[in-house]
Amino acid sequence: MKIVHYSHRRSKNWVVYWKSIGTGKRHHLGFESEDDAQTFLNQQSVIMVKERELLVRRKQKNELKKSKITVDSLLEQYFSTALSNKNTIKQGNYHASHIKTMFGKRDVLQLEKDDVLRFIKFQKLRDLEQSTINERISILRRAINWGVKIGLLPKNPLDGIRLKRPRSRRFAPPTPSEAKAIFENAAPHLKRIIAIGINCGPRIGPSELFKLKWEQVDLENSIIRMPNADKGASQMVRDIPIKDSLMPLLQSWKDEDFAKGINFVITWNSKPIISANRSWKTALKKSGITRRIVPYSLRHAFATYSIQGGAKLKAVAKLMGHRDETMLLKTYQHSIDGQDREAIEALPDMLQLMPIKKRLRSTTSRRKKSRIEAQHTIFGPPVYCAHHVTLYARLLPPSPD
Repeated sequence: MKIVHYSHRRSKNWVVYWKSIGTGKRHHLGFESEDDAQTFLNQQSVIMVKERELLVRRKQKNELKKSKITVDSLLEQYFSTALSNKNTIKQGNYHASHIKTMFGKRDVLQLEKDDVLRFIKFQKLRDLEQSTINERISILRRAINWGVKIGLLPKNPLDGIRLKRPRSRRFAPPTPSEAKAIFENAAPHLKRIIAIGINCGPRIGPSELFKLKWEQVDLENSIIRMPNADKGASQMVRDIPIKDSLMPLLQSWKDEDFAKGINFVITWNSKPIISANRSWKTALKKSGITRRIVPYSLRHAFATYSIQGGAKLKAVAKLMGHRDETMLLKTYQHSIDGQDREAIEALPDMLQLMPIKKRLRSTTSRRKKSRIEAQHTIFGPPVYCAHHVTLYARLLPPSPD
């Protein structure tokens, strides 16, 4: 684009030359004054910039149409590039295989809400939990969001889809008697998992406890520097004080492993492990426990009994590696309710609304009732023997029949 002045012309001797981006043709137009020519030149420049942007977008759109990205290829690139944890990749591939079976050959950009609803329907026909269904759809959404982030896809066609919230399946943690029975019947490496898990509250698995090394166990200062799981923690490790009763066990295990040159705290055949499910099931069977208890329940036991014992939520959350108390308030509300009553009863009767004797008797009975309810929550309702049932039957009034 340029402006040329022709002095030999009688009129419109200021001529603007430009080339159309869309057609590629050359054009020119004459003006009476230089100002008019410059104004037109500026307007044409703005138009040409917009035309270039439109052409770039059209080109990108055509390239995307030519290079069709299927669900299969996107998931494959996502697992090989975006993720690094082997266990996460293994579990993700297992869940993603069901997505691939249903619409793996489909173009990602052609996915619709009806496809997701149809997938949910088929998964429910297989009696799968809502949490499992949500995890599988979330893997697909995370992969698409990753594709958008790196410029592989222009948008996420599944944006705006809201999944049904699953019902929380709250399993009671092992009671002290159950924990002791499992510990006594456990294999040597499982004994370590139980002792550290129930007394320190780490995540039971490769993300934390199975990564723990002896160099992170400071027996002189009674502190375990537990590796933090990759869940947005600001630090790589967190300090957990060691319970006095656990110190002798850790010392003996450390001496035993140092003699063999073993670095990891949890090992089997001198090698670190990634799962303890098999040995856990064996210990449950030997202990005669039939109800559902998983190794992760040791972490729940730590939280439950710490809170019921009067520990502050902020301290428990910090020891467990949570950012704040939100997770504890959601998961362990049944354990916190008892503390609410104790907090109210701890308030003195400043207005003396109740006589002293009655006030003391009422406070004592409520605290006793609160403790009994807490025990029922942990250990279940009391079980009466045949003698108690017979004795109770004698106290009942005779039947009219």
